[in-house]
Amino acid sequence: MTYQEDADALEPQFIDVQRREIIARTVSAEEGVETLSIEKLVRGSEPKRIMLLNKFDAQQLKDVLDEYLKTIYSKELAGLNTTLSPKDMLELFGEDVN
Repeated sequence: MTYQEDADALEPQFIDVQRREIIARTVSAEEGVETLSIEKLVRGSEPKRIMLLNKFDAQQLKDVLDEYLKTIYSKELAGLNTTLSPKDMLELFGEDVN
């Protein structure tokens, strides 16, 4: 598989609750099949893949994320505060050790 981007020039697209710097990029196989690679940045090394998704997997993940966001937003509108501070998230989920 080949990457469409230079690994040294990657910037995180977001930081998750475990303080991992996350990127998503398209990966092409020799056969021309493109997949979506979800990876955590590892400074001084190659990124570590967390997930590899084809278009069907990506659609399923999108649906799960949409449902999650609807649930969270509806709870917030109902007056239930589900927002956590970075300190709260670190205490609940811990920091990534790898």
